[in-house]
Amino acid sequence: MSDKPAEKKPDDKGHADGKDGKKDAAKGGGLLTKLPVLMGLVMVLEAGVLFAGFKFLGGGPKAAAAADAEAADEHGGGEEKPADAHGGGDAHGGGDAHGGGGDAHGAAPKDAKPKGGKKKTVEVQVLEFRATNKVSGRTLLFDLAMVVRVRGDKEELAKGKIADNKALIGDRVRTIIAQSDPEKLAGGSEPGLETLRRQVKYQLDEILGDGLVDEVLVPRCIPFRADF
Repeated sequence: MSDKPAEKKPDDKGHADGKDGKKDAAKGGGLLTKLPVLMGLVMVLEAGVLFAGFKFLGGGPKAAAAADAEAADEHGGGEEKPADAHGGGDAHGGGDAHGGGGDAHGAAPKDAKPKGGKKKTVEVQVLEFRATNKVSGRTLLFDLAMVVRVRGDKEELAKGKIADNKALIGDRVRTIIAQSDPEKLAGGSEPGLETLRRQVKYQLDEILGDGLVDEVLVPRCIPFRADF
């Protein structure tokens, strides 16, 4: 028998394990080398996505504003300038709430119509008296009150002319009463006294001037028997 110890030969399994270990180490090193590159690519992609998103979101309002501006140009004939807070057509300028031109606190405009102007009508007393009528063969006494309606701006003119012609107006009305049909004066055939009012207005137009009197009112016309 030989005294030399038998040399140990590395078995195939151990040799294979060593190779596998080197391969695993190589693979691990490769992954570690590629990892920064992958992370860089991911960051670049994220930056691109964020940039695209910001550009999309930022472009929307600008596009809408541009569309509104184009629409304003088409319908408004150019850019509309806001009214100055203290300039013309403003809150404190001409035609404003505090300035001239018919404002709330300033002087009234020259062409402003005062209250009680042409559109308003007023009533002016003409006469109150008693007149007789004998057309029917009986003596009737009519108690009369007459009023005229005139425009507000001619009230004083009408009062002055009526006062200046009081006797003449009374004489003409007395003549009308004396010649009229008692049935019409008493309201039997004409409850509105249309004939009497028309005749009196004609006389007033002759005396006071045509167009001064708008309407004649007869608030009282009461007949009384006077031939007892």
